[in-house]
Amino acid sequence: MSIQSVQRALRILSFFSSKNPRLGITDISKRLKLPKPTVHGLMQTLHEEGFLQQDPETRKYALGLKIYELGTYLSATLKINQVGLGPARRLAENTRRMARVAIWDHSAALVTLNLFPHVHTGFQHHLGPRLPAYCTALGKSMLAFLPEETRMDFIEGTDFIPFTPATRTDKGLFREELRQVHFTGFATESEEYMNGMSCIAAPIRGSHGECVGAISISDSPTLLSGPDRENHTHELLVTAMEISRAMGYLP
Repeated sequence: MSIQSVQRALRILSFFSSKNPRLGITDISKRLKLPKPTVHGLMQTLHEEGFLQQDPETRKYALGLKIYELGTYLSATLKINQVGLGPARRLAENTRRMARVAIWDHSAALVTLNLFPHVHTGFQHHLGPRLPAYCTALGKSMLAFLPEETRMDFIEGTDFIPFTPATRTDKGLFREELRQVHFTGFATESEEYMNGMSCIAAPIRGSHGECVGAISISDSPTLLSGPDRENHTHELLVTAMEISRAMGYLP
């Protein structure tokens, strides 16, 4: 049985995002379809507990440092981060590309690690943490190895909204692409989610062979057309297997 006030408070926190970093009482009131006094009480409580902070000039709210603190604790305790940090860091340094680790969460790729090489590549995007699965290599590489029922539910229940001119929105072609990913063991994406960015990703497996996450390298579109693509893909696959073994996977 859910407690209504707790449910409303959690919904308020979920409204904040990179697109909506600051929200006012009126904004939240409209979304929750609740009176302003009720919303004000909820948000004031979240503010007092550190989950929200308020701009003294605009009076609008943003996520508080308590959220960041808890997120740091969670990130440090995730097994995939604990065993994947070292290998992912080596991958970033060896390829001189941004490396990321993600897990599957609520029909999306949730980035849990974001690592950059010491050498400046000119490509330093902090993406996410939540990325759409149909137009990112991280999402595709996980979706191709998730149970068929999960995969079909995702395809049937997701609107393939184009983020760029390169975003693929044909679900039939997407199914075929996932079959190819399952065959090759890795996924690619070039400017489907963000202009100027391409990515290669491979799944990470758990002790029962199930997909528990993915790892990727990202850079400009030359990542997929340059002379280092084959070597980088091989190094990515080796790293994905290293992390998978550390997660308990036995090929």
